[in-house]
Amino acid sequence: MAETGSHMRLKEWLIAQIDSGRYPGLRWENREKTIFRIPWKHAAKQDYRQQQDAALFKAWAVYKGKYQEGTKADPSTWKTRLRCALNKSTDFQEVPERSQLDISEPYKVLESPPPEEQQASQPPAPGDPERGVNCGPDKVRVG
Repeated sequence: MAETGSHMRLKEWLIAQIDSGRYPGLRWENREKTIFRIPWKHAAKQDYRQQQDAALFKAWAVYKGKYQEGTKADPSTWKTRLRCALNKSTDFQEVPERSQLDISEPYKVLESPPPEEQQASQPPAPGDPERGVNCGPDKVRVG
C-alpha cells in the first residue's frame, strides 16, 4: 500500500501492487509490463477464502479510505469498487479473450495501452455500458 501522505492514481497504485508480489495470482503477463492478470474469484464460490481472494480488493478500499480495519468486512463491495475504478479508468482495458472466469482460480486480463493510445482515447460517457454502468455511489453490482 501507499505510504502515509502519498497519493497515487489507480494505475500507479496497481502497478506497485503487481510489482510487490503480495497478492497471489496478480502478475504481469508480458515482459513489457503492459498486460497483467488480476485474480477475480466470486465470493459465492465454495472454496472462496476472504483473506486471500479479497486481499487486493480490500487493499484498494483501505487505500481509498473506504474501509478501516475493525469495521464490518464487505468483500463484495470492495470488489465492486475496484471493478468500477478499472472500468472508469482510461489507463486500462480488459482483454476478454484472455480472461478466464469459469475456472477454479478465475482471473481477468487487463492491458495498459501505451501512453500515446491512452491520450487518444476519450473518457467514457456517463452510463456508457462498456465503461462503468452501475458504478455510481448508489449503484452496487456484484460480479
